[in-house]
Amino acid sequence: MNVIETVKKILTDCPLMDEFNDNIHIDYMSLGDKQEMDTGVYPLGTSLVSGDILGNKKYHINFSVFADKKAYEDYDRLNNSGFLLSLTYYLNQLKDIAITENVNGEAKNGTITKISAGNGLLFSVPSGDINDGVTYQIQIGVDYTIYK
Repeated sequence: MNVIETVKKILTDCPLMDEFNDNIHIDYMSLGDKQEMDTGVYPLGTSLVSGDILGNKKYHINFSVFADKKAYEDYDRLNNSGFLLSLTYYLNQLKDIAITENVNGEAKNGTITKISAGNGLLFSVPSGDINDGVTYQIQIGVDYTIYK
């Protein structure tokens, strides 16, 4: 799995997600009949950080994760914010996760060396009425190496 698929799998397999969201999509969230419990993982771009003499390359990719949740009362919003904090702690301790990237038509092995999560917050109230649900955001940065 490449780095994007791996991040989606990490979120899908995260034991915390059972209580928050279980529908995780890449680059979109359900439209139309807005569903609570819907999550979108949005890759925001990859950048080459460095390379070494052996031909190994270090990259960084950022993600925004958006999740729809109910937020009728302070109790709901406190639980949602607590979840974002717990998810941050969970993701920040992950490292040394194997990936396989397709580089110029060739499968290359790699490793996620670090995940940094933060800035979890109430992002928007799409309908303008908090009783209709809200969207939360958390930002994730992933450092990974692709081996020659």
